[in-house]
Amino acid sequence: MEPKPPRQRLVPSTNEAGPIRVGASDSFDPELLVSVRDIEEAETAVSAGVSIVDFKEPSRGALAACDPKVWNEAAKQFAAAMPEDRHIRLSAALGESDSGPELGSLVPPEFSFAKVGPSGCSTAQKLSSLWGSIRLPQSVELVPVAYADHVASGTICPEQVLELVIKSGQRRMLVDTFIKDGRTLIDHFAIEQMRSLVSMAHCHGVWLAMAGSIRLREMQSLVTTGVRPDCWGVRGDVCDHRDRSGRLDPERIGLWQNAMALQAS
Repeated sequence: MEPKPPRQRLVPSTNEAGPIRVGASDSFDPELLVSVRDIEEAETAVSAGVSIVDFKEPSRGALAACDPKVWNEAAKQFAAAMPEDRHIRLSAALGESDSGPELGSLVPPEFSFAKVGPSGCSTAQKLSSLWGSIRLPQSVELVPVAYADHVASGTICPEQVLELVIKSGQRRMLVDTFIKDGRTLIDHFAIEQMRSLVSMAHCHGVWLAMAGSIRLREMQSLVTTGVRPDCWGVRGDVCDHRDRSGRLDPERIGLWQNAMALQAS
């Protein structure tokens, strides 16, 4: 697809999971990833126009997996049922390094992405081995994860994870927080670090998502200061009572989408 100026050239993913940035760009039109725990919440997200629906169990940790039966039901209900002009991408959290290798093979081929937490991988070699141990359907892309609070999770820092992503030829990465205690990404990660990480990712054609209990006002502030990832991931701030253990609130999702549209250029 040839985009209109001044947008950068877009390179389609091999599994049609979405465009990858190549080089720097003045345009900013990020996607919204919303985490859901079951089919009912997935229906709420899909109805609200969310582009990436991410399945996980928020009560059990940052990337805890939900029941694989939910993945199969979602594959049947959403992946094949969308009209041609509406491409919903499904994502599965596989838990941390202790559960990811076991669960990877259970992800339905209709999904676009799967993520595994890097906790316990204290070196680049261990993290690379973890990625290599995940057996996914060919159509599902593994999205490497970095934790901003990497010391607490016993893993390497986001900059080292990105270097490994680039070296290994992978094309996507998510930055999240491991401990869900009310603190957000900006409590663990300096704004200049975020800008530098986004710039490095885009210079090497890596699609970068940022999550970590981000609130709407924080997202707006980060964009204003030049932190412009390809995707924002959210859970708690789009739930009732703004609590990640609550239920999805379509009005909160709408607030995020409206704010992102206003800040896009």
